Amino acid sequence: MNKEEKKTSQSILPAQAAMAEAAPCSGTVKVHESVIASIVRKAACAVPGVVRLAGSSLVDNLAEIVGSKRMYDRAISISMGENSVQVEVKVILAYGTHIPEIAETIQLVVVEEITRITGMRVSKVNVVIIDLEDGQEQSDSE
Repeated sequence: MNKEEKKTSQSILPAQAAMAEAAPCSGTVKVHESVIASIVRKAACAVPGVVRLAGSSLVDNLAEIVGSKRMYDRAISISMGENSVQVEVKVILAYGTHIPEIAETIQLVVVEEITRITGMRVSKVNVVIIDLEDGQEQSDSE
């Protein structure tokens, strides 16, 4: 392969060239509240001791199976600013967990995930403990 062929074999693909040319384009990127709610839901539910979001009754669980995300409206409140967000999440914890520790962990995880994924600043995360459930109640309802 001569020098001329090496140059052409390392050339930018058409899609990459189009993206490189489009880079200086101005515009806005907006993150919808539903994206923030999804991040909050996944982050909060991943914390050990969180049983589920509040409002996740049997009817809500069925709604989740068929793809409805409306149930999260009752458990997560989002207030969007220009480049910041405030969150309130209502959760049900396992009985016997240390509530202040779990609530603080939820706050930290939610802030970290929203910031990591969206780049937005989180000004406040309120955690509301709606109920406690013990293991026997969970196994009885299954």
